[in-house]
Amino acid sequence: MPTFSLKVREPDPAERDRLHRQLRAELLALDVTAADFASATEPPPGAKGDASAITAIVVSLAGSPVLIQLVGLLRDWVRRGTDRTIRIVDGDRALEITSATARDNREAIEGFFALDEGKPAKDE
Repeated sequence: MPTFSLKVREPDPAERDRLHRQLRAELLALDVTAADFASATEPPPGAKGDASAITAIVVSLAGSPVLIQLVGLLRDWVRRGTDRTIRIVDGDRALEITSATARDNREAIEGFFALDEGKPAKDE
């Protein structure tokens, strides 16, 4: 099952938190296996959360059809805002897409996810 880490680049912790939550809500509308928040540290038991604690969304996919939907969602998400940036991490590989370059990044995004017409992406 492929798993990716998505990081919204935003210097303001409250805005970064809001953007991560917005992106996660959209991810959950896809048929993803999971879309969980990741943080640098674990909050204390019973904590309501800390806006600066969310550092990424870890997304697990059931298979290739969802991966194709994920590519479209990420590309569209960065286009909808000014100065939006997402860093996609898969093990040692990373790709950063921005609202300024999202229109030009189709091939890079599809290549990162190993999408090829008629060939499914690798499932782990």
